Amino acid sequence: MAETLTAVVIGGTSGIGRAIALRFAEDGYHLVVAGRDAARGDEAVGACAAVGAPRALFVQTDVSESGSVEALAQAVSDAFGAPHVVVNCAGILQSGKHVLDQDLDEDERMWRVNYRGTLLGCQVFGRLMSAAGRGAILNVGSLASFAPLSLPAYTPGKHAVLALTQILAAELGPHGVRVNAVAPGYTLSDGLKARIAKGERNPEAIQATTALRRFVEPRDVAEAALFLCSDRAASITGVTLPVDAGWLVQAPYAQYLQGNPIRQTPAI
Repeated sequence: MAETLTAVVIGGTSGIGRAIALRFAEDGYHLVVAGRDAARGDEAVGACAAVGAPRALFVQTDVSESGSVEALAQAVSDAFGAPHVVVNCAGILQSGKHVLDQDLDEDERMWRVNYRGTLLGCQVFGRLMSAAGRGAILNVGSLASFAPLSLPAYTPGKHAVLALTQILAAELGPHGVRVNAVAPGYTLSDGLKARIAKGERNPEAIQATTALRRFVEPRDVAEAALFLCSDRAASITGVTLPVDAGWLVQAPYAQYLQGNPIRQTPAI
């Protein structure tokens, strides 16, 4: 009888993390969903069970506290042993501002959650997976992992997640553990939908910045996550995969085209 695999999704109570948890549940994984909000966590594990997870547990977790992440790892180990997949998706967003205006308390909070929270998840579960001799860790980066977005605390932190992913891939590879990341683009999450509804975001303008002229759906990111953590990606490690509807290629292409327009060659 085939072994049932276990996935842990940290930050899996809403948005992209919830979509990832549901996608693994559909493939028959046991699910552990971790997050700060117990009500949303209970709803998420109920949804995971409804779509196919044999067992689904919620563990209340604050990634800004090392003891909380260690307690999560202990709870997972007690219930399932070393997990097969861990997704580090917990994070907080930032509004645009200039570097010279960056509040240092906000900067510290962003680094503590977005980078250090990811580091803690990699450390505590990396140890369990290394001891087991197998596993896949997936971190969640951003377009800010590649581009200098005007988010002076968020962007450096997401650059750091990319570097961390590469370092860990080299360190954990000899122990049978793969480490990759996804970098979502403009994702049509509940938060973005709410901003569009309030008139705070222009959906047509956003879509025009992508090569495919569309938003990324949370399910799109979840499909990439499932692939990178599966045996189909057995030889892939250290990669940060953009799931951005072509934003990273469209932005420089469009800017270059403004100064160097393509002129039609007259017919002879």
